[in-house]
Amino acid sequence: MIETDGIFDWETNGINNGFRFPHQIAIIDNDNEDRLEIRNFRLPHYELPSPYALAATNMNWKKLKEGNSLYETLPEILEILLEFDILWAYNSQYDTGVLTEALYLSGHFPYLYKDKVVCDALPFISLAAKLFPETLSIPKKDDGKFSHKLSDVYNNNFPKDTSIIWHQADGDVKATSRMLNKIKTEQREFWDYRSRMFSKFSRQDLFNDRSIWIRYYYPSQQMSPMLPICERDRDNYFSIDLNKYELSGGFVEKDKKKIIKHSQDSKKKLPDWLHASYLKTPGIIFNPDWFNLSLEYKLPKDSDIQEILSIINEYMPGPKIWPKKDVKYLEEDYFGFPSSQDKVSWDLFHKSDSWDEKIQIKFRDQKSKRVAQRIIFDNAPETLDDQPYKVIVEFIKARWKENDHKVPWVTIPKALEAIVSLEKDGNLEIFNGYKQYLLNLNKEL
Repeated sequence: MIETDGIFDWETNGINNGFRFPHQIAIIDNDNEDRLEIRNFRLPHYELPSPYALAATNMNWKKLKEGNSLYETLPEILEILLEFDILWAYNSQYDTGVLTEALYLSGHFPYLYKDKVVCDALPFISLAAKLFPETLSIPKKDDGKFSHKLSDVYNNNFPKDTSIIWHQADGDVKATSRMLNKIKTEQREFWDYRSRMFSKFSRQDLFNDRSIWIRYYYPSQQMSPMLPICERDRDNYFSIDLNKYELSGGFVEKDKKKIIKHSQDSKKKLPDWLHASYLKTPGIIFNPDWFNLSLEYKLPKDSDIQEILSIINEYMPGPKIWPKKDVKYLEEDYFGFPSSQDKVSWDLFHKSDSWDEKIQIKFRDQKSKRVAQRIIFDNAPETLDDQPYKVIVEFIKARWKENDHKVPWVTIPKALEAIVSLEKDGNLEIFNGYKQYLLNLNKEL
């Protein structure tokens, strides 16, 4: 069966986790560049357009306050994404994070289906350039370090192509698709392993077989041979970085102390050579035998491995315990959502045809109540009762007038300062009227 590949890219209003608020997505069929889907939608009414995002995308601020909401557009977006067997994004950790937040703030389970593989085009293209320099190359900056910025990599490999408009979702997915298709055409065997490099099920097979696997670190194009030694739980394994292990002189007393200290305080570092491999890591993991790679490395002595296992089993038995996060804002609190007691209610909420029907649906979990109220306020504020309506309005006022520049959302003071800073480089038409809008808003508040 031929697998289909789709590439997606979001344009957002920010860079802080939870507060990125997308306003555009482009999705392209990797086998048909003409099949390009673009969906634009406004920001939530309680979010101010970021001048820096406007300048980066050359987007007029008024467009981000017009049209359908993300909540209204998301079902169509999901339908398009889920048509593809394999999904791609360039620096996928960012784009899948935005998708997670978009799903959560729209009242959905915040992850795509578990069997859907999302591949990261950035390290995949980088690894292809490392293994097949005749097909692709990664440019170097003046300081000698590799530049994996999408525009730099593309222009280095397609120097005569000036058709791409950068920092717009449609341009970014086209550029990514063209580079992936160059790999697909010229290095077909490598291409056929694409999903296995990112699939947690393939990784599970590698670790269970105790096969040497390669950890690819794209910033330096470094390949590190890793030896899996034990399973901590279903999603976590311990592996030895064989190169670092040899350089460090093997297992010594200070390494034992580091493992013990880490078991008592997870903030303490493990030995450099001991890697807590997580099956769902967004980076590339692959078997060197797939590409007949011959890497030089030395295996630890069996007695050393047994001693390491003994220390791990004594001091770090059982599943990995993730430290409890101190979640300050609702936007960041998507783990465990939705509560099991509200899944039926959310299903009814999304299936209801009118906002008058949606407002009648009751939720038990406090997080669900708050998310639902924000969705309703953003789409049909007139249906809210007076008290919750006033609470949200006061919340928005306080948020917009916040003077602390460290907060992760766009405030009126931050937006005004950004406009002044950006306009020093020239008159930007995208800001026409925005500064006055903010000043009037501040006066009204």
